Parts: sequence; C-alpha cells; structure tokens
Amino acid sequence: MKAIIWGSCGSLPSPTSSASIRKKVKEAVWAAQGQTFESPQAVDCYLDTLPHSARGTYRANTSCVQIDAGTQEYILCDAGTGLRDFSLSLGKNPAPATYHIFISHLHWDHIQGFPFFAPAYQAGNRIIFHGFHQAIEATIRQQMEPPCFPVPFSTMQAEIEFDIQENGAHFDIGDVHISTIKQKHPGDSWGYRFEQKGKRIVYSSDSEHGPEARDPDYPFIRFFKQADVLIFDGQYTMQEAANEKRDWGHSDHITAVEIAARAAVKQLIIFHHEPAYGDAEIEALHHEAVHYSVKYNHSLSRSDPAEHFPQQIKLAYDGLIVEAS
Repeated sequence: MKAIIWGSCGSLPSPTSSASIRKKVKEAVWAAQGQTFESPQAVDCYLDTLPHSARGTYRANTSCVQIDAGTQEYILCDAGTGLRDFSLSLGKNPAPATYHIFISHLHWDHIQGFPFFAPAYQAGNRIIFHGFHQAIEATIRQQMEPPCFPVPFSTMQAEIEFDIQENGAHFDIGDVHISTIKQKHPGDSWGYRFEQKGKRIVYSSDSEHGPEARDPDYPFIRFFKQADVLIFDGQYTMQEAANEKRDWGHSDHITAVEIAARAAVKQLIIFHHEPAYGDAEIEALHHEAVHYSVKYNHSLSRSDPAEHFPQQIKLAYDGLIVEAS
C-alpha cells in the first residue's frame, strides 16, 4: 500500500511564477559551474543533489491523495485541483472503473478539482463520494452552476453516488478497512485511516491540534497509532497556530512531530502547505522540525522508550510517492 500525492497546497492553488522558475534555474546553473554532463541522465543526477526547493515546488495543486492498495477500484482522499492531474495520469479513454473519493470537508480547495475530473464525463464509470457532511451532494452540484462554471453537473455521464454516513462510521473497500475521526476545523472535517494486511496510512488534513493535544488520552494518538504513513496538516508555524491563526483549523510542523512521536508513527508527511510561503520558507520550517525531532526524541527515550520520533519526516509535494513499509 502506498500514498501518491496529487495535490499538497493548502487553501488555494499556488503555482510557481515564471520569475521564480527563472531564479531556480539561474541558481542551479550557477551552482553547476565547473561540472561536465555527458548525458541527460548525468544532469538528473546533479539535480537530485539539490534541495527540492531549488528544483521543484511544494505549492501547486490543492488537496488530493491517492491510496494505492492494489485494488481494482481507485481510492482517493479529497477532490482538490490535484484530482485533475490524477485523471490525466489515467491516459486517454481508460477502461471503466469505480472511484471512491473520501471527502474531509467541503471547503472549496478540497472539492474544486471535481468539475475537471475526466472520468466523471465518461459513461460506464462509477464515482462514490464518501463523507459525513449532509451537504456534499448539494455543494458539489452548486460549484458547477452558473455563473461559477460553464458545464452543468447534469452533463456528467458517470454514475455518481453520495454515501453520507453518521460520525463514527467505518468503510470497507475490498480488503482495505477505513476508520474515521472527527477533527477540529471550521465546519468540521474528518480524518481517514486506511489499513490493509497490517499496513496503515492515515490522511489527516485540515485539523487543528491545540493545547488539548498534550492530554495523555488525546484521541488522535490512538487514531494515528503505529501508522506506517501519517499525512498531517502543517500549514502554519507554531507561533501562528498558537496566536493569530488560532481556531483557523490548521496545525504546525512542531506539533506534527510531537503527535507523531507519541503515536509511534514511522513516516510523517507534512501536508497542506501555506500558499503565502515560498518553497525555501517551507523547507526552513521543515529543517526546524527535523532539528526539533532529534531533541524531542532524546527526551522521549528517557521518559518513555515506547515512543519515538518518525523514522522519516518529509514535506509533501505533487508527485511524491510514499510506501507504507
């Protein structure tokens, strides 16, 4: 089982500008002075030595994550603009299939990709929205009504279903079991835990973890427990999350490390990046969190050897693939 990130930016799409791309290229070329490249593959090897902020971006599409469990039916978390890139990856005229879309909540950055989801316009496909908000169907339809969108929902030829459950419900897709948790976010959001053959991936976007997160019996510790992969909303700095952006429904990198360590998570993936930050700024927050995790792990090893910071802490970006191992 693995997670494929198709959209990792928070709040709104934030594509890199031409000026920013030029700056990255200029710095990469300058850093390559004195080197010779005998093949395109050698160029790739050189680029791989650069930080991701110098050769790519963390801010592009909004939230969409594929859970690839080897099943015949597709499993997706949220329908932000990354959903379009996922559909493009299927190629032209893919065979009819079933697509399960688990919705965390109904803010626009988590549903705005659906009008551009090609399988929805192809007869023979089946699309099932799973979630807990009673307004999922109405909201999906309304964003395609005039004057907001030129193509009406009724144009879609796929069979589209809305599976709305009560809080606490679980789901099963083949041999994949999906448990859920209600999260603190304006309008409420839900996190999803996917389990298959002893492997666990947790998708927990748009969730705020305040002072209550330090409670010994904080329910998210149980929900995240021993996850192979935890995709965690870390949009803000710790100072922002605790002060001017308190109650905005997002968390921070440091809190992510603390909670992941207490839950014995193997791989922590920081997700839902702040679109106002540049790539280097996001990377700086990441380095701070990694440095903190080393100190935090040292204190944990003395107080509770069963807890430990994640083996890997990564920043999500569009195209990242994370194996549950």
